[in-house]
Amino acid sequence: MAVMTIELTDSELKEICKNETRRELFLEQLINEYSQSVLWLAYTYVKDVQLAEEIMQDVFMTCYRKIELFRNDSSIKTWIYRVTVNKCKDQLRKKTIKRFLSKEEKTEDYYGSSKEHPEQEILSKIEDQKLADKVMALPTKFKEVIFMHYFEEMKVKEMSEILKMNENTIKTRLNRGRSLLKEMYEKEGLDED
Repeated sequence: MAVMTIELTDSELKEICKNETRRELFLEQLINEYSQSVLWLAYTYVKDVQLAEEIMQDVFMTCYRKIELFRNDSSIKTWIYRVTVNKCKDQLRKKTIKRFLSKEEKTEDYYGSSKEHPEQEILSKIEDQKLADKVMALPTKFKEVIFMHYFEEMKVKEMSEILKMNENTIKTRLNRGRSLLKEMYEKEGLDED
């Protein structure tokens, strides 16, 4: 699920800000590169596919409307993730009164296909789903760093910029999140005996 990082020079950024056609082409490029990652990140926060899709659309519209605010002192990817995290936190604040916990079917299109033997592919998907479910069960502060680090292959420094947190806090949360996942797997192993 790793995505390429789009880089812009200052002159390219100015051109995008001034030229509506370039802005629209740039938005298409952002959507093509980051839509799945933004959707997954939003889903890790809100745990609702439709709401995550709405947030994703809102993120890209915000990026389109506010590209002038991008200072080019971080990567576009970092900026988009920061916008996504902020939109998710805003949404969660709005929904605190009406929070519905539902067990919706999870889509599998983010798993991709493989050339494995059919039985092995099914077992892999089951294991991937188990891992995804365990990550989703973590408290948000651990879930977000686990997702960014392992699913998006982000470095601690990048996560620190996106979440506006000290790098040591990120490292602590990663370690604690890993410990919680390990405990879940160990408990599952004990329960199966």
